[in-house]
Amino acid sequence: MGASRTISIDLGGHRLRVASQGAGRRNFLLLHGLVDTLSIWDALVLELERKGRVVRFDQRAHGGSDAPPGPYRRSELAQDAVGVLDALGIERAVLVGHSMGGIVAMQAALDHRTRVAGLVLLGTASECSRKVADWYERIAQAGERGGIDGIVRAIYGEKSRRHVVGDAVGLAAMTRMLKSLHTNPLTPCLGAIACPTLAVVGTRDPMGVRATEIVAEGIPGAHLRTVEGRHWVHVEAPRAILVAYDEWGMA
Repeated sequence: MGASRTISIDLGGHRLRVASQGAGRRNFLLLHGLVDTLSIWDALVLELERKGRVVRFDQRAHGGSDAPPGPYRRSELAQDAVGVLDALGIERAVLVGHSMGGIVAMQAALDHRTRVAGLVLLGTASECSRKVADWYERIAQAGERGGIDGIVRAIYGEKSRRHVVGDAVGLAAMTRMLKSLHTNPLTPCLGAIACPTLAVVGTRDPMGVRATEIVAEGIPGAHLRTVEGRHWVHVEAPRAILVAYDEWGMA
């Protein structure tokens, strides 16, 4: 992997930790999922930086980024992504979003269509059931009561040793943003996304392949690819994602 430059960007009220590497005409902005950080992209960046400049950041309340007071709205998180592009002087980028990051990427494509050259959506969703919304609420409450340890137990189980870095109250606000997909789904809005879109999902994703299928069916002209793997396909199968990307035709 080439040298990565990590900086802190002030978005007016909160700062985000941002890493950038590579060069070229095409720009990629990577958006991680809930309770991950920018380091989750290391394997994919090895492949992707051959194609252009790769930027990734810790979303608010995650890793080394600030956690401004909640609640958080999808449009605010989309504005964070555009704010990172602005700070780096990037006019347009392909947004690569995993899970929660895919939701933010889709919202950015709706709110800031001139800034999004394309979408690569990994194991994401545009809606959630009442059962899943209730699970998100339990995670949020666990974070408010028990801090980071409470969030880890709620997501991964009592015996998990998963290491999570972030602000528990901010992560609770992020989780409630995800909960809002039940009462305020993105699905009805997907037809307004105008940029080229590739949706990739692991064959054994515990969220189910159907969630990503709904996204691909809703976005005009979207391409759907399944790859062997579970939820973190960018960690498990980064090369397969690049093959899907090249076959998609935005290489």
